[in-house]
Amino acid sequence: MVRIHHGPLSISSNSHLVHHDLIARGRRVQTARRWRSLVQKFEACCGVKDSYDRADIVKFVAELRQEGMKQNSINSRLKALRLLCQIQNWDGGFPRLAMPRVKDSEVSRPVFTAEQVANIISRAKEVCSERELAFLAAASVYGLRREEVGTLEVCNGHIKVHTAKDGEVAFQIIPDAIKDYMKGYRACKDVRYMTRVFQRVMSKVGMEVNRGYGWHSIRRALATELVLRDISALNIVRFMRWSDTGVKGEFGMLAIYAKRNQSEIDRCIFEVHPFLGCWSEGGSHDRMLELEVNISNPILNAMR
Repeated sequence: MVRIHHGPLSISSNSHLVHHDLIARGRRVQTARRWRSLVQKFEACCGVKDSYDRADIVKFVAELRQEGMKQNSINSRLKALRLLCQIQNWDGGFPRLAMPRVKDSEVSRPVFTAEQVANIISRAKEVCSERELAFLAAASVYGLRREEVGTLEVCNGHIKVHTAKDGEVAFQIIPDAIKDYMKGYRACKDVRYMTRVFQRVMSKVGMEVNRGYGWHSIRRALATELVLRDISALNIVRFMRWSDTGVKGEFGMLAIYAKRNQSEIDRCIFEVHPFLGCWSEGGSHDRMLELEVNISNPILNAMR
């Protein structure tokens, strides 16, 4: 007998099972809350049951497609349902459902140009609050993910980064150019609030951005510029806190054998960092004008 409940989810819902399971696994509270919300949306579509079948999954996926959701986003939501299946031990396991393969070209990865980031920093120094400047300084210098921007610990000339995606904690040097700005740093673990901070900063500096732009757009800009500066790929990986274990092939063996010295890596990157000079006293985006960048982007033109 399969129990079905179509009443308010607050009265009967299995979403808390997913939430507790993730917390027990040591996942972040924000992740657990997001997956709980995804399960609640699924239950609103298909009802609250002890077990689900292929028809339920198809109905939910069809609803997501009607909302205009892309395949990559659908796949991420199905992960939460796979966990629910594991917890509830659905009859027959998780239903097999053929999904289109996501092409890399179909994945949206909005990125700022180097000059756009420089203009944002220059303008922000005039109009943003101390706390907003601290967030922006950290994001532009270290290429922080959204989950990392608000969870730093600042002490003794270093920042402690609680690396996202369950990565290792990283300690990185605070360069002189942003030491004064980092004095205004106050942590905030609410990732939704950090999204609002990004949007508020963009509004203050007069930057109109499309959906999908966020702190990660600055991270991508930094990674792009470091590659163009012919920096050691391994140093870039370690400076931006990608996991060594995620590096594959012969390059992966280099990551295993090469001794890691984070302070030396930081100093090496800071010598050629594309945005660090923008934070220096009296510094502006003028330094970036020397770069060979494409400034025909309509977003940048709108800033002028």
